[in-house]
Amino acid sequence: MRLLLLLLAACLAMSGCATIKGWFTPSPHEEVQVTPASPSVPVVEAAPSEEPTVSAPAPEPVAPPRVVPPPPEPRRPLPSAPRPPAPPPPPSRVTPEPAPPVLSPVLSAVDEQKLRADTQQRIDRTAQRLRQIDPSKLASADQDSFQTVQSFLEKAREALQAQDIQRAFTLADKAYLLADELTKR
Repeated sequence: MRLLLLLLAACLAMSGCATIKGWFTPSPHEEVQVTPASPSVPVVEAAPSEEPTVSAPAPEPVAPPRVVPPPPEPRRPLPSAPRPPAPPPPPSRVTPEPAPPVLSPVLSAVDEQKLRADTQQRIDRTAQRLRQIDPSKLASADQDSFQTVQSFLEKAREALQAQDIQRAFTLADKAYLLADELTKR
């Protein structure tokens, strides 16, 4: 019984459906004009003495083939009028750009003065520690650290001049900690 069902399913699958076959067959690109023709059925006259003969059944009307319009041509951009050349830019003046605004926490005047004093104190202590170190006696890795401390100190002073007190304190603190490590070695 199963074999019969499998055989039946295979036959149906192989035969396919006419509408499904239409989906997968390419349609002709040319237009086909079909003129309807009336089916002609031969008329046979029978003699009165003879038995009536059966004429052939009329053929079923055939559906006209699908007419597919040709695909539209791609649109081409219209040629535009030539653009006039752009005017030359005005001569630029060399003006220094203002420093970008600094984002830092808003401090009261008292807190700002205290932070400024602490920053200056850190810068001074770090400079004092650097004077205690002889760079020629340092190993190459320590010489790199020494230069980093000097760079942090320079940037801390610049930040203090630019009124970026929080950044100046952070840089001075880093420089102080690195200098402290160098003096312990």
